[in-house]
Amino acid sequence: MQGQPLPPARQTVVHDSLHWLLATDQRANTLRVVRLNTLAFALRTNDAPQSQRLAHEALALAQRLGFARGLVEAHFNLGYYYRAHNQYDSAIYHSQQALVGAIGTRNRYTQTRAYYNLARSYAEQADYATALPPSLDGLTLARALHNPRAELMQLVQAERIELALGEVAATRAYVAQARRLMGAAHDPLGTGYVYQTLGDLSRQQQQWQAARRSYTQACTMYGQVYNERGLLPIKISIAYMTYRLGEHAAAHRAAARLLRRARTTGTPEELTQAALLQARTWLPAHADSARHYAPLSLGAARHHHLHLQAHEAAELLAQVSDQLGQGHAAYRYQVLASTYADSLSGEDTRRRLAAVQARTLRSRTQLQLDLLRQQQEVERLRHRQQVAGLGALVLLALLLAAGLRAYYCRRQAGREAALRQRLAADLHDVGNLLTQVSMQADLLREMPTTSADQLLTRLPCLSDTSRRATRQMADVVWGLHTSTLTLPELISHMRDHAYEVLPSAGLTVDFAVAPDFPYVPIPLPHL
Repeated sequence: MQGQPLPPARQTVVHDSLHWLLATDQRANTLRVVRLNTLAFALRTNDAPQSQRLAHEALALAQRLGFARGLVEAHFNLGYYYRAHNQYDSAIYHSQQALVGAIGTRNRYTQTRAYYNLARSYAEQADYATALPPSLDGLTLARALHNPRAELMQLVQAERIELALGEVAATRAYVAQARRLMGAAHDPLGTGYVYQTLGDLSRQQQQWQAARRSYTQACTMYGQVYNERGLLPIKISIAYMTYRLGEHAAAHRAAARLLRRARTTGTPEELTQAALLQARTWLPAHADSARHYAPLSLGAARHHHLHLQAHEAAELLAQVSDQLGQGHAAYRYQVLASTYADSLSGEDTRRRLAAVQARTLRSRTQLQLDLLRQQQEVERLRHRQQVAGLGALVLLALLLAAGLRAYYCRRQAGREAALRQRLAADLHDVGNLLTQVSMQADLLREMPTTSADQLLTRLPCLSDTSRRATRQMADVVWGLHTSTLTLPELISHMRDHAYEVLPSAGLTVDFAVAPDFPYVPIPLPHL
């Protein structure tokens, strides 16, 4: 995706680098198409002829390679060139091709640029009814993209159309929206266009000082991107405001410089404007000098069908001829001026009709924009609800997990306390038995005369106490290392214990268990 034009210093670096790459790498591939388009876009204002040659080469190569993205950018660059040089049929064709290609390649940003080029091509022909749909479509798309630079450029185009239609309130509304976007867009060209529209608005209301101030601000912005060739149109506007403010000497000097520039590098429209301004600055003191420059303006305007400039030049020539005493010539020029005035009046009528259509279209588009904003607001609310619901679920899950953990910790602590109590009781019994063993052994050792019969009588008691202490300790260890056991394991342990305990009590033990006894696990706490 191509961005905004580069400053002149960087343009030189880019031009040199890309020119060297294009000269040294002659391979006919998509990379060459990209380089050609990039260089054409960078030079589209400051070196328009070179930009056109590069774009044509890129278009031909992209067509041969079937490179869709390269075709889109080449068509866009050619559309820009032809529009800037008042070749509107070619400009519209290439802009439409760029629009179709951008839609096909899903390049929505270039789609907004193609809309802008189309709208401006129609607007510069005073076909405002046709210019409004692509302008408003581009504005809607730019807002949907949330791209401040694209939206700024579309607002600039919309405010130009409204100003031409005489819709001052709508123009000011668009300008206000555009000014709020200037900081976020970081686009000196877009910012310059906004200031230029403000200047045009003040100029239309004959506020010459305010117009010159806005034009000067626009020129400052354009100076970050354009060279002297690109700055020519805005400098002509500044010089004309200087003339309207009565500063004729300053306007005369500026007009002379601008005319020299327009003769070498300017467009036909710029040449007619500069020559007309130079002629005006000679009046009323030097009508013969004005008579020298005004025909230059009229000839260029008539040749390139610039009716407004032709009308103004014819009126000026009628005034000059009358001042020089050339009544016949003055009459002829006045008739010519009237002819162009009638043509301009027809264009004004068409603009008024377009204004009626524009209001209807604007109402429909505003409804679409309102619906889009409502849908976006509903989506935002739905998203917030989903986030809030998800947050509540996460919080509930965390609380549940914390509760389960607390319950587990309390249960585990209860088990550990019960285990400690059981161990304490079991170990206390074992300690009692060991104490008995110790006391019986001490008693045997301290008896001075112990017969064999006495030993035989006391030793079984000592042995029995020792065995009971051993069994008790074994039961404690078995209980510690057994969390769950099966029913056969429990019965086996009970049988071993019965065979050890019951015979000494004079009981006969017969422990019989069925061979198909079920294998049932038994948790230890249930015993």
